[in-house]
Amino acid sequence: MAKKNRETLKNYFKNGSLPSEDSFGDLIDSNLNVIDEGFDKSVEEGLKVSALGDSGKLISFFKNIPLRNPLWFVKVDPKTDNLLIGNPKNENAFSLAQDALADTEVSTEANCPAEKAKVGINKKTPEWELDVGGVVRAEGRIGISDKEVAADGKWHRITDALTGCHAFEVMAGVGGPKKAGKYALLHAYALNTYNPKGWFFNLFNLKKRIKPHHAYYRSMSDKLKLRWVGENRRYFLELRTNSDYGDDIWIKYSLTKLWFDEEMKESRS
Repeated sequence: MAKKNRETLKNYFKNGSLPSEDSFGDLIDSNLNVIDEGFDKSVEEGLKVSALGDSGKLISFFKNIPLRNPLWFVKVDPKTDNLLIGNPKNENAFSLAQDALADTEVSTEANCPAEKAKVGINKKTPEWELDVGGVVRAEGRIGISDKEVAADGKWHRITDALTGCHAFEVMAGVGGPKKAGKYALLHAYALNTYNPKGWFFNLFNLKKRIKPHHAYYRSMSDKLKLRWVGENRRYFLELRTNSDYGDDIWIKYSLTKLWFDEEMKESRS
């Protein structure tokens, strides 16, 4: 049996026509069946779609139905349950994955086990929250940016208590009162591995150096400065201005984390 268009089906059942068994078969095959077609609709869940067979495909988009290949399609990967959006030339153009967190991590709603969503571009199985298999072009990039500390010449912590191995990129800026000529920018990389201490064991802080790049307008006293501080293996990253910029003046900064294997577990197989 084959699916027929409406005009053909109407001709089967015109006055004076004698529909055959095949005619009724074509009529049935040309109508939708919830079970056979793999979709349904309900008030609670809206349109429900399930894949037929092993391809995992849910929806295909064609420029014209008679064409053999779709322009785009949506499918569920049978092995991973990831949602994939692709085309005949790139089956993994866009992917969505859900990664279960450890039992100790819970969502904010009803203390239910939380899951991390992952988005992939040109990646069938994304490993990070955004995983791009190609080049990223952007007008800019920024870390956690809603941060500020007073520009009062005193040291201020810009991280929580840390332990293990960490690497950060820091971008900070400050400007004094209008017409004061006090401006400074700081870009730095800060690395630390379990915070080695001692004048002999960590001579000149060579084991946990911070590499800064400075820009300032008037005086070196306007510059921004970073340091590691802490006791034993518990430590912090701190930021300050070299001088007091005055009341209600703030250092704005962004912090980008560059290393995620804090205990180097991935180095041990």
